[in-house]
Amino acid sequence: MKKVAYYILPSFAFLGLAIGFVFHLSNSNGLDNKIWMITLIIGTLPLIYKILKDIFCGHFGIDLIAIVAIVASFFMGQYLAGNIILLMLSGGEALEVYALKRARRELSNLISNAPSFAHIKKDGNLIDVNVDQVKVGDIIFIKTGEIIAADGIVVLGSSQVDESALTGESLPAEKEIGSSVFSGSINKSNILEVEVIRKPSESKYEQIISLIKKAEENRAPVVRLADKYSIWFTVITFSLATLAWFLAKDSVRLLAVLVVATPCPLILATPIAMISGISRSAKRGIIVKNGGALEVLAETNAFIFDKTGTLTLGQPEIVDVISFGKDKNEVLRISASLDQLSLHVLARSLQSYALKNNIVLSIPTNFKEDFGEGVSGDLDNQTFFFGKLKFLEMKGINISKEVLDKHLTFQSEGKIAVYCGDKNNLLGIIIFADVVRPETKNLFTNLKEKGIEKIVMLTGDKKAVAEIIAKDLGIDDIHAEALPENKVFEVQDHKKQFGKVAMIGDGINDAPALSTADVGIALGGHGGSASSDSGDIVIMVDDLNRVGEAYTIAKNTLKIAKQGIFFGIGVSIILMIIAAFGYISPIYGALIQEALDVLVILNALRVNFI
Repeated sequence: MKKVAYYILPSFAFLGLAIGFVFHLSNSNGLDNKIWMITLIIGTLPLIYKILKDIFCGHFGIDLIAIVAIVASFFMGQYLAGNIILLMLSGGEALEVYALKRARRELSNLISNAPSFAHIKKDGNLIDVNVDQVKVGDIIFIKTGEIIAADGIVVLGSSQVDESALTGESLPAEKEIGSSVFSGSINKSNILEVEVIRKPSESKYEQIISLIKKAEENRAPVVRLADKYSIWFTVITFSLATLAWFLAKDSVRLLAVLVVATPCPLILATPIAMISGISRSAKRGIIVKNGGALEVLAETNAFIFDKTGTLTLGQPEIVDVISFGKDKNEVLRISASLDQLSLHVLARSLQSYALKNNIVLSIPTNFKEDFGEGVSGDLDNQTFFFGKLKFLEMKGINISKEVLDKHLTFQSEGKIAVYCGDKNNLLGIIIFADVVRPETKNLFTNLKEKGIEKIVMLTGDKKAVAEIIAKDLGIDDIHAEALPENKVFEVQDHKKQFGKVAMIGDGINDAPALSTADVGIALGGHGGSASSDSGDIVIMVDDLNRVGEAYTIAKNTLKIAKQGIFFGIGVSIILMIIAAFGYISPIYGALIQEALDVLVILNALRVNFI
């Protein structure tokens, strides 16, 4: 059935019921029954087709009982009861479709940030062409801020390139002549000329997208929650219906048993609760793409976190200032004053840090920048330098063995040290690092309190850097230097060990793993669109605590959905026993089911308030 039919059918059933009641109240000599009979015939045929199709495909659903009750009511002339069941069954399925309307879009629409054009150098001129026209051997220009259109080798220029979305490395990579660059990464500071070594369709970026597609194709569908209880409930229903027949040999009594067994509360409980859970999540900046994601998240046993941009802020921040002979604030003033004219990616963090510390900056004169190395300029009639260690050494500044040892330590810890000096002496060191999000420890504590068995860190960053972060957060299971394909294997391995697994990430390199996990949670506040669109759940605000909120909402949603299901099963069994002894007629049974539906709906809506 087409999805639109799910909405047409309940509307048609409601209209048939309403028209029939109008004729019934006007004493139309049986025209009401004719209307209800026609409505029942037309409305039931597509449902029977769907049920038979599901059975032939090996899927046994709980709505089979409702179809049997509808068909039985037709042959017994109980058209009003049949129409009521038809309305609730078709309405329940319409609600399920509505709950799933946030299903993920086509992959081609998910990766809107893929490079679409390139500047090609041809006959001394720059020509803009579609990325599909780029060939191996072409020289392409990448301007500041642009996405690199194809994998290649730098033939002219030097720059900092943000590869975090592809590799998980938190800090920009320095690129110079001979360096490799990858499609999908972002040029941050200076124009590059790159010789293309692979067609864009064969680039690293496209390989990642291919992994996403493969993972999507292999993703198993989520079984509707109520169907998990369908077999034994169906057995009980038909057993009691058979008992009713043997007790009185009365087909109406048998129908009454089937009517009160009609599992509308079971069918309604899950979609209403899921819709409420999706709505509650959206209010908290958490976009849930389908109800099945909430169900799976609630049953998750292990959480796997990417590091860069997920557990950490994903951008370098100043973590320490070391001074030699001058006040630290003076070292900051000199460094930030020089760097405010720089295109270097660290310049913004340095200026921001200086402003937060109420340091007044000056405009340097005779400013000069050696791209990727350092800057120099005059402040207060004195020349200063700020840059890499070798940059200051080239300017004739003496570097002690103690500082050289410190430099090696910084490198091993994954930190960036930038040095400040005048013409004669080293004045200080500004140390940058990708820092852990302040809310991370609180999140881990909450997840463990809620029963999560395992928390894992999975990153493309260096092992030494990952171990420092893991120690700080108390994570004992880390997997470092993992490429996108390695992340997929790690997720698959943890699924075997722990059952259902959630993957949380923010970069393009996380997208295949997000799609492979039972439920993928993407931090979309600043992440790449490929990761956001591969996730079943997207956190739209830059707050890792929302992962814990999503888990809590999922747990509450599943709890309330199950309450509705078990309430429906329990009450239905009691009513079936009463009906088997002849104390409930089919029409009253249908009306009682309507009342149960209202109770289930009200209970499911509680998800919005707890």
